Amino acid sequence: MYRHTATVVLLVAVVAAVAAFAAADDDDLNFSQYPGFAEYFAANPPSDALPDVRTRALLERHRPRIYLPRSHVGPIDFYRDYIAHGVLRDGEGKIISDKVTPELLNRYKEAPRAEFIHKAWPAGYVPTPVLHARAQTATIDLGEGPQTFQVLSYHAVFANSGLPAGLLGWQTIALGLVGDLDDWHQLDHYTAANVVLDDTDTPVALILQQHNYHRTYLLGEGIPIAADGRPQIDVAIRSNELYPHRPGRTNRRAVSFLNRKAWLYMIGAGSRLFLTADDITQPERELKYKLRFLVGSDSFYTFKGYLGARRWLMGRSGPPGAEYKTLPELLNFERQLLVGYWRDGNSHDIGNLTSAFEKPDFHLEFANAQGAVFRANLLCVKRWRANCAFQ
Repeated sequence: MYRHTATVVLLVAVVAAVAAFAAADDDDLNFSQYPGFAEYFAANPPSDALPDVRTRALLERHRPRIYLPRSHVGPIDFYRDYIAHGVLRDGEGKIISDKVTPELLNRYKEAPRAEFIHKAWPAGYVPTPVLHARAQTATIDLGEGPQTFQVLSYHAVFANSGLPAGLLGWQTIALGLVGDLDDWHQLDHYTAANVVLDDTDTPVALILQQHNYHRTYLLGEGIPIAADGRPQIDVAIRSNELYPHRPGRTNRRAVSFLNRKAWLYMIGAGSRLFLTADDITQPERELKYKLRFLVGSDSFYTFKGYLGARRWLMGRSGPPGAEYKTLPELLNFERQLLVGYWRDGNSHDIGNLTSAFEKPDFHLEFANAQGAVFRANLLCVKRWRANCAFQ
């Protein structure tokens, strides 16, 4: 929940209010300590195993094609380009080491107040283009019994995250007074593309993390399938968010969190929020990169402290590990698939959403309501039925 907060900060140029808010933030616990995470990971312990030869081959075969905007540095290697250039501190500000290694970072991964501070690269430094990849499974009942799908996860890592490029003029001025719009917080590693394979190892869906929510896209429904079968993804200007590829400059609706009003706006059934800012994509070049494999229990995924400098003003401190990407109840891929499956302007989805808002746990209510249409359309993607049309 450490993503962009342009929708949270109003008239931040009021220095007194900002200072008071910043002081309160110093006493806040890391999001890794949010209720529910400990129970989830106790029941679903992260793996200590690297992907085997067959899984690595699948990860290589289906890795997404990534398109970058002009002058974008692109994804980097978490350990070589980020962690190797910085200082690790304990919760009291004491320096643990200014030569941080993977082993050292993993030694402190259970410390929620530990803080890693990235230092600027030396002049001329060229980072390594990498996506961090692993595989997990998801089980979904398609009406003919549970079916197990493989989920290939690719995390793009960026040294810092800026605010959405579609900020309005007054937003740019106000937010620019209290922070660097291009470096709102250190480390952006929740930017993940998850390719869902069926039992024939064929891609059928794509789950993209965008800000503090996920979007699910069925391949062939709304987004085209490339000739080589690999999903095509654009990186947004400044914010690094991932979106299905479209040539040219494209505005993408974006919010920080999917509360009721924000979700209605995103699906096309509500008015634009006062503080909303669009993401903008403008792909200029395809990234050439390699994959890096880390175990699921590695600090990259499970670090409970701050993997970036703690900064005054909410949302500007570095995030914990990549597993702390959403609310605990939405961590499993079965729920992510369904809660993220909604089509812009679709009357069926809008009806399910407005009905779900009548319940306290509206995210889960919506996921349950979307199950039937998702399963029906997934069967279309899998071509289990002739002459099938998407619902």
